[in-house]
Amino acid sequence: MADVYSRATGSQTMSADVSSARQLALDLLNQWSRWGGFADVRLSQALDESQLEARDKSLTAELFLGVIRRLGTLDCVLQTFCSRPLSRLHPTVLNILRTAAYQIILLERVPTYAAVDSAVEQAKALNSTGVHKLVNAVLRSLDRSLAKDTLEANGDIVTRALPLDLDRWRYFDRDLFTDFADDPGRYLSQVYSCPDWLTRRWWSRFDLAGASAVCLASLLRGPFTLRPNLLRTSSKELGDALTNSGISAGPLAHAPGLWADQIHPARNELFLAGHFQPQGPTAMQVGPFTQVRSGQSVLDYCGGLGTKSTHLAELMNDDGLVVATDIDPDKLSHAASNARRLGITCLQFVPLDELADRFSPGSFDIVLVDAPCSNTGVLASRPDARWRIKPFHLDELAEKQKTILHRASAFVTSGGSLIYSTCSIEPVENDEITTQFSAIDETLVFDTDKEYLPHISDDPADSRDGGYMARWHKK
Repeated sequence: MADVYSRATGSQTMSADVSSARQLALDLLNQWSRWGGFADVRLSQALDESQLEARDKSLTAELFLGVIRRLGTLDCVLQTFCSRPLSRLHPTVLNILRTAAYQIILLERVPTYAAVDSAVEQAKALNSTGVHKLVNAVLRSLDRSLAKDTLEANGDIVTRALPLDLDRWRYFDRDLFTDFADDPGRYLSQVYSCPDWLTRRWWSRFDLAGASAVCLASLLRGPFTLRPNLLRTSSKELGDALTNSGISAGPLAHAPGLWADQIHPARNELFLAGHFQPQGPTAMQVGPFTQVRSGQSVLDYCGGLGTKSTHLAELMNDDGLVVATDIDPDKLSHAASNARRLGITCLQFVPLDELADRFSPGSFDIVLVDAPCSNTGVLASRPDARWRIKPFHLDELAEKQKTILHRASAFVTSGGSLIYSTCSIEPVENDEITTQFSAIDETLVFDTDKEYLPHISDDPADSRDGGYMARWHKK
């Protein structure tokens, strides 16, 4: 197959597979726009059912998740070149424009003609008079406004440029974004594709450099990171094995794991053999933060898919008891399958509604509450989360988090530890919860807490996501 991602001149005929990849991305965007839900789950299901080649599946994933990631910025740009309010466009037409604009602006290896031609054909298929002409006009006008070369960021705040990566910006020939001096929160929202209410919170909490850094780290994807399964390998052995298989890898600076390039876990022999578990850098630090030891009993009260449960078992050398509980039995089923892949035997999986019948209060040396949260520390890896969360959700989540902590704390034995963690960077979900809960439960003595802000770097070892963890000891 010809390199359809290249901007080189040549045949302008799109392959049927690439056209199908773009159509699948559009279909997924239409579904997500209408019904919401978790984008990664929707994408995984669609790709499993698709007959596309791996390369074209990658294009579908890039378009679907990329448009969601840059949605706020794309809409701001498109409105500049569209004579109609975007809110008056049919949702499918708007998603056609978003998908094409994403390719024209941000995918440097995709030929502009391919993005425009595909969008026009998709618009024609709607059988709506004149729609394809509008799509063509908007996209041609957008393309003409783009500087053909990317420029390095010079530290200036500009209203006609958006970040491609850490070092390069894409410039336009006109102002597109709100002037920072007039409205800093709105400027950050438009340029970094984040909800206005959230960028205002960050702007009020951090200075310009801090808020911009958090916004950028929440936008740009960091490296793939993984945790070595200490029951089967070491960090060095795993790194060497990955390198020997042709995959660049190295140790992380802020977590007990590795970064790696070009890994598809489901097709990787080391993953299938249980030698590693994908996990974010900050989440990897929760296990060591618990200070767990071999032979102890541990309860993972919000076990979910079992990523932290299995880490705890590995740190215990699979010696002791780890109980993972969750309200969702499907997640526990997945977690059990993953534990078998990793060769872990000390893990038990108990539905939340059965926990009190099987374990009495004070049964565990360590109780971990990895609480449901806003995900504002991991927006780079969960691009749709930024659009799911609303301002009122933060207070609702905080009340839920305190309730869960209260219920879970009953299972901590005297002299044991209660651990609280989130992948949020919002104080209302983190240190404010810690302060309030410490004042409520006099049987717990606060020990310490840590907060990590998301950070993106040219050095893959130095990039990390955000989160929070706190520890109490029980009298």
